[in-house]
Amino acid sequence: MTATAPHAAMSPVSAGRRVLRVMRYLALAVLFVLAGCSTPPEKAPEVASLSTPNSTGSPTSSAAPPPAAAAAERPRERLDMTPEDQEALRAPLNQCLAAQGLDARGMTLNGGGAPTDEVLKAAQKACESKDPLPPWEWDRANPEAVDFASRVVQCLRDKGVKSVEIHDNPAAPRYMISFGGPQNDSESITLGLQYAQECEIQASRKK
Repeated sequence: MTATAPHAAMSPVSAGRRVLRVMRYLALAVLFVLAGCSTPPEKAPEVASLSTPNSTGSPTSSAAPPPAAAAAERPRERLDMTPEDQEALRAPLNQCLAAQGLDARGMTLNGGGAPTDEVLKAAQKACESKDPLPPWEWDRANPEAVDFASRVVQCLRDKGVKSVEIHDNPAAPRYMISFGGPQNDSESITLGLQYAQECEIQASRKK
């Protein structure tokens, strides 16, 4: 199966943890999309950013910043976050889901299987404000996101990742990159996971 990567890791151990986070992200994205399908769409919430200021060595970006009107309701991931940072960022969401009877994948607790529509709607209403937004560089609302993704892909190809492309799911709030292609090229998947974060940070600093 082609590996799809919204964020990156630097070692085999953290790469495995990153893949798990990808699966959780996709599961929750589907959960909130499904919860919204059976009801008339409400006014979209304003995009919010709770990113901490860049410290020395943190990536900077030439992309336009998130809208200033974005309120402090939803947290936002950063490109330079460690697996521990991301787990901490998602802790309030996981706690909220647990209070709604769901695990971090959006499934019912204690092996109960897929949740009902009523549970999904309740979880969306209660927890969506705690679901972290993607890094602004990857955010679909960012007009420069596609250019950023193209720079990441080129960086990865320069590092020997033969099968890598931008993964564009219109239902997702962010662009992603995928490795391996139809042939599930294992070398591309391995190298892609190894160098993805490095290339993200490099692409964010490009003027």
